[in-house]
Amino acid sequence: MNQDWKIDKIDTSKVAEAFAKELKEGQPKTYFLNGTWGSGKTEYLKEVENVSNNYFKFVYLKLWKPKNKASLAQNIFEAIHPKFYWVKIILYIALFVIIVLAGTYLSTITIIQRQLSNHEKSWLVVVACLITTLITYYQNNFFDMDRLLLWRDKRNLQRKKHPRILIVDDFDRLHKDVQDELYLFFNQLNGKTRIIFVGDFDKISKNEDNYLSKIIDRQIGLPVQLQSDNIAKLINTKLRNNLENYKNPDKKSYLYKYTRDFEFNDIAEIFINERKNARDANKYLNYVQNQLIGRNKLDKVYLTQELLIIYLYLFHRNYYNDLLNNHSVVQEGKNKTEIENLINKILFSNNSLRISFKKNPTSYFIDDLATNHSMAELIETSENKEELKSIFYIKNKKDYLEFYYFITNDIAKKDYSFMAEVAIEVVGSSEYEMPNDLIRFVLQKYASQLYDGRKTKINRQLSEQEKLKYKASADEYVISKFEKIFNKVQKETDHVVTNGKKLHIYRELVDLFNLKQFSYDDYAQKYFKQIIISSEKEKDFGRKPYDAETLLYVLNFNYDQIKYNKFYTNIPPTIESQVKIIENLCDTEYIYFWNIFLRYPRERVFHSFITDGNLLDFDQLHFSYKGEIYANHVLDRCRTISAKS
Repeated sequence: MNQDWKIDKIDTSKVAEAFAKELKEGQPKTYFLNGTWGSGKTEYLKEVENVSNNYFKFVYLKLWKPKNKASLAQNIFEAIHPKFYWVKIILYIALFVIIVLAGTYLSTITIIQRQLSNHEKSWLVVVACLITTLITYYQNNFFDMDRLLLWRDKRNLQRKKHPRILIVDDFDRLHKDVQDELYLFFNQLNGKTRIIFVGDFDKISKNEDNYLSKIIDRQIGLPVQLQSDNIAKLINTKLRNNLENYKNPDKKSYLYKYTRDFEFNDIAEIFINERKNARDANKYLNYVQNQLIGRNKLDKVYLTQELLIIYLYLFHRNYYNDLLNNHSVVQEGKNKTEIENLINKILFSNNSLRISFKKNPTSYFIDDLATNHSMAELIETSENKEELKSIFYIKNKKDYLEFYYFITNDIAKKDYSFMAEVAIEVVGSSEYEMPNDLIRFVLQKYASQLYDGRKTKINRQLSEQEKLKYKASADEYVISKFEKIFNKVQKETDHVVTNGKKLHIYRELVDLFNLKQFSYDDYAQKYFKQIIISSEKEKDFGRKPYDAETLLYVLNFNYDQIKYNKFYTNIPPTIESQVKIIENLCDTEYIYFWNIFLRYPRERVFHSFITDGNLLDFDQLHFSYKGEIYANHVLDRCRTISAKS
């Protein structure tokens, strides 16, 4: 992993210089530096100390320490004289050593009987008196050391030469008893020395006895550079710079720029409203780096949603847990909080280029691995024949949804010729299996791309050789491209693209007759007429898969916008005129034909008629056939076929 993601040190030197000048030129006052915990107050005061050029000695009093049992006087004295702490420690150690040595010595002479010399007796008396005096002092507190220390503290803090500034850090976190003790002491120093209380004033002002307001001369805020709105901007900038500079795994496409784009305004607004600070920002950036880079989610998830998930995990764990357990937070309704509205707005909307949280929440949760794929991986899939085939065979849309989003997005501009070849090979190997929507989309896009590409080319200045290439009409150009694919598939595989399959591809998948660029010119008319004639002349016509497609073309199925005289000079054939060919269809083709023909344009499901319906409403079937109405004959035969299966 590269260098840790965090906002750079914020320059507050200009504001610090102004404050240092005020402290130097003004009379001694008591200040309160207001800011939330972790907002950079101490760092700002260090900057003030730095720019004051050692005119002041800054004394930092940190009373908010676990297990700090020292008295106020001792804490202040140690803050003013840091070396005193080590002197005290050394004295404690020396005393301990003396007591141990004295005790050892007494034990030794007690166990080993011998006559003591005068010198030894003197030392023994001194040690015993010292120990006794110390114990007596400790137990009875004959001498008030704290009073002496406080007297020295006040003298030190009020000195004129190299004046002190006492910083009381994290004042809002102190116990109320400690705060009250400080009030009494600092009230004696008010107007005589410079004191800066540091903390969150809102928390202190809630106390019933807010003595601090009586001794504070001026309340000051943090520089604007340390405020939440500026910190939010720095997060946004840091994220965009890091994502832009991080290695691009997709050398073939510019799409990674879209997968690394995100909206941060809404999250920034929550960040500002909740008064988050630089410490929160760096913690947030650290988690973003860990999830996107460490957990390899970059380019695989919708970034805006992942950024919100991380924010919830860090600062609104209750909402995150609701998402983790239920994949939802709030139902529709009124009185939703700001964060609930944001969750609904960001997490439960879909992204057209990536699989969203709504579709695959597991990929977005903290420390879970993303099962989605990057643009680079999806592009590689679109160029891999075997992987494409496996996707085209999938029936459940949920299982190919990610590739569907990738391939159907307008941003993902690509050449569909290779995918069209694979799609036609899949169709050629299938019998009566409706291919998934990906195949339909690819073939329709390929046809449109051919039309548009030709139009763009002929509008430019072409060489003579290029003019010959585009000499044919638009319809002929497109159909010839498909014919090349049909021939290539038949040559390279065992799958024969029969006339019926070609008609099925043009009608159902390419939807050529409904394509706006398709003009159905003379070439196209001759092409389809030749397919129909060739099919009907085959000995086993009506027995092969998709032979029924020929009849659908003959009967002008589903091409209402095409004028009949483009295909026929006279009125197109009726069902009655084609009944002999229809009835010669094998059972599978018979069901296939009627299922399609009767489903459109009324959008009825044919199989419902087989069980409990009738076909008498179809005027084209209301003629006599073998002594009965043809509609009843069709229904009876379909029921018989259905019963066999």
